[in-house]
Amino acid sequence: MAMIQTTLELIRRKLSDKLKVEDPRGEDWVILSNIVDLNGEPFTNAQDKMVMCLANIQRETIISTYQRAEAAAGSEEIKLLPPPLYIDLFVLFYANFEGRNYGEGLGMISRTIAYFQQNSVFTRDNLPALDGRIDKLQFELTNLDLADLHCLLGNMGAKYLPSVYYKVSLTPFDDGNG
Repeated sequence: MAMIQTTLELIRRKLSDKLKVEDPRGEDWVILSNIVDLNGEPFTNAQDKMVMCLANIQRETIISTYQRAEAAAGSEEIKLLPPPLYIDLFVLFYANFEGRNYGEGLGMISRTIAYFQQNSVFTRDNLPALDGRIDKLQFELTNLDLADLHCLLGNMGAKYLPSVYYKVSLTPFDDGNG
């Protein structure tokens, strides 16, 4: 799962750098983190930041994959290779701004949506450090109705604050053992 962590960290850094250009500050605007710890206590380093967290991982079932065959080295034997596994990452951007900073959080949500509207696809052309096993990442704004959002935030131990939910599609997952 290091590939997922590295990929999300690259995206986090790109978004945070863009937000810092628009609204400079000494620390990052976006962190990759849980919203609360396992005891239900808010992370103090997440206060007044956009919290980017992985909410779910699902196997993409629409893509047709085939099982490749290749000759084994030094033999006439044919070896079947497992097909690539395509996964969808579901990422929540949570505006962790309260009280007098609530309006600033709304601005961060707006800027996050605008960023991914303008930058919905990432490849090695616009994200050179992207893992070579990933052809592209595509961000798609995904709707959650209030009940589903309440359930998701409740499972995370968080209270409602403005957030936006994205499906990151077509991420081929290869453990390198093929």
